[in-house]
Amino acid sequence: MKRKPNHYKRKLIPLAVFVVGLLIFLLIVSRLAKNEEMMMRDRCALNAQIYADELEKDFNRSSIATDMMAYMIMDEGGRPRDFARAAAGMMQRSPYIDSIQLAPDGIIADVYPESARIIGKENLFALPDRVQSVTYSRDNKATIIQGPFQLSEGHEGLAVRQPIFFENPDGTERFWGFSIVVLKAPDIFESMENDLKATHNEYRLSKTEPGDDEYHVVLASREYLDRPEAQTFFYGGCYWKLEIMPERGWQPSFPLILSFLLGLGIVFLLTGMTMLLLKLQERRNHLHRMANTDSLTGLYNRQGFDEAVSKWLRKHPEEKATAVIIDIDNFKLVNDLNSHRAGDEALKNLAHTMQQHFSDMAFVGRNGGDEFCALFRGMPAAEAVPLLDGFATRRHLFRYDGKVHSYTISMGYAEYPTQARSRSSLFQCADAALYAVKLRGKQGMSQYQPHAGETGRSQLAFGLQDIAMHLPGAILIYKADEQEKILFANLELIHLFDCDTLEEFLAYTNGTFRGIVHPDDYDRVETSIDEQIAASGSVGTDAVVYRILTKKGRLRRVLDKGRLVDTDFYGRIFYVVLLDESSWD
Repeated sequence: MKRKPNHYKRKLIPLAVFVVGLLIFLLIVSRLAKNEEMMMRDRCALNAQIYADELEKDFNRSSIATDMMAYMIMDEGGRPRDFARAAAGMMQRSPYIDSIQLAPDGIIADVYPESARIIGKENLFALPDRVQSVTYSRDNKATIIQGPFQLSEGHEGLAVRQPIFFENPDGTERFWGFSIVVLKAPDIFESMENDLKATHNEYRLSKTEPGDDEYHVVLASREYLDRPEAQTFFYGGCYWKLEIMPERGWQPSFPLILSFLLGLGIVFLLTGMTMLLLKLQERRNHLHRMANTDSLTGLYNRQGFDEAVSKWLRKHPEEKATAVIIDIDNFKLVNDLNSHRAGDEALKNLAHTMQQHFSDMAFVGRNGGDEFCALFRGMPAAEAVPLLDGFATRRHLFRYDGKVHSYTISMGYAEYPTQARSRSSLFQCADAALYAVKLRGKQGMSQYQPHAGETGRSQLAFGLQDIAMHLPGAILIYKADEQEKILFANLELIHLFDCDTLEEFLAYTNGTFRGIVHPDDYDRVETSIDEQIAASGSVGTDAVVYRILTKKGRLRRVLDKGRLVDTDFYGRIFYVVLLDESSWD
C-alpha cells in the first residue's frame, strides 16, 4: 500500500519547522551573545573613561604644588626664602604628595620633608635613568611625569617636574631649573584599584615616558588581559592607558537559561529571545548614549564630540571647517552670587541656544565645566564669522528663581585644514584664540593667530584675588549702600589694623566700612565723600583723611583714595586704597 503524500508532509513540515526554528534560535543565541559582549564592552569602556578622568583630576590636584612653587620662584627671583613652610602647607592639601623639591639648574637643592632626600645635591641631568625625561621637559618647556621608581621609604613614587624659565632683558629666556612634586604611587591609584576590584573587573594601567612611545605597565590585576577596553589620555608628557575587562571574561552569562527556554517550545523561545534581544539592544544604546552625551545639557560630551569630529574629518580630509571653543565669562560669579543651580541653568540655556543656532550645520558639545565646543562642517572661517559674531557679543538671558539673569560669552575659532590638520591641533588653536579674547577683556571672539601661543596664558594663571592680597598697599572694597558691607580686604589692610587674619579683621570691624573709621571722624568722612562724588558725577574718585583705631589700641591717620564704580554683579561699590600717614611722602 502506497503512503499518501500528505503523510510525508506531516513529517517533513514539523521537521522543517524544527530545523528552521533551531537555525533561527542558534542565530538569535549568537546575536545575543554578541550583544551581551558589546554591552559589557560599553560598560568597561565607560568605566575606563570615568576612572581615567578621575586619575587625571588626581594628578592635577596633586601636581598643582609645582605651579605654586614656580610662581613663588618667579615672584622672588629665585629660591623661595620660606620654602619649608610653603611646602608643608601644600602637602597638607593633598594626601598623595610624598615630597616637594626644588632643582636649580637641574640640581636638587631643597627637599621637603628632608627625610625624603635620597642622597645629597644630585644632578638630574647626570642620572642615566632621568636625563632623558628632564632634558625633554627643559627643551619642550613641558611639565612631565616620570616613574614610578623606588623611593627611600620602600614604596614607589611618581616625579612631576615643571621647568621654570626667566625672561632676560633682551627678550630671551633663561632656564632656572625645576619645581618637583613626588607623588606616592600606591596611594594615588588605591581608590581606582579598590573600585575596580569591588565591581569585579580586571585592569592594567600603563604609561609611556616623556619622548618615548613604548608603554610600560604601572600596575595590573593580572599579567594578561583578553581584548580589554582601553581609555588613553595625555598628561605630564606621557600617554597613559587604562585597560579594563570583566573578571569572568567576555563569555555570555546565560547559556543555561537559553537551554531551559528551548524546552518550552521553539515558538515561545523565539518570541522570548526576540524580546530579550530588543531589550539588550535598547540597554546597549542607552549605555552608548550615556557614554557620549552630557547629562546636564544633552549635548555631546567630550568623548562623543571628539568621536563625531574625528569621524567627519576622516571622511572629509580636505574640506574646510571651522572649530569653535566657547565659555561663559565670569561663570564662577554666576555660581557664587546665585547658586550652582543657577549656574546649571546658564549652562543649559547656552546649550539650548547653541542647538537652536548651530545644530543643523555643526557638531555641538560640552567639554566640561562652562566650556563648549562646535565644529562647523564644510564652512570656512569667513562664512562662519557672521554666524558667530552676533552670538558672541550679545547678552544671553536665562530665568532662575523667578528672575531673569544675564551672562556673556567668549569665543575662539580656527579653520581646518588651513590652520591645523588634526582634531587635537585644531581645537588647541581655537583654545589659544579663546584665551586671546579673555586677555582683551572677554565678551567677544577671535580667530587663531600663529603668534598667539602660551605666553598670554601666564597672565590668566595669576588669581586676581591672590595678587591683590599681596600688593604693597592696603586695599578695601565695600558696597556703596547703607550697610557698607566689606567685600574684600587684602593682607596689607588686615595688618594695618594689627590683625592676623581676615576673620579677625572682619570681626573687629563688624565687616563694615563704619567699623574702619574712627567713630569721631565717621560723619565728617561720609559727608566729604558724598560731596566729592556729587562734584565729579555719579561715578567718581574721592580722597579723604581720617583716623583709625587698631585692634591693639593704636591710633593712626590714613589717606583714603576711593573710587565709586557701578558693577553688573554687585551694584555700586567703592574701590579704596588706604595709605598710612608714614607713607604719604
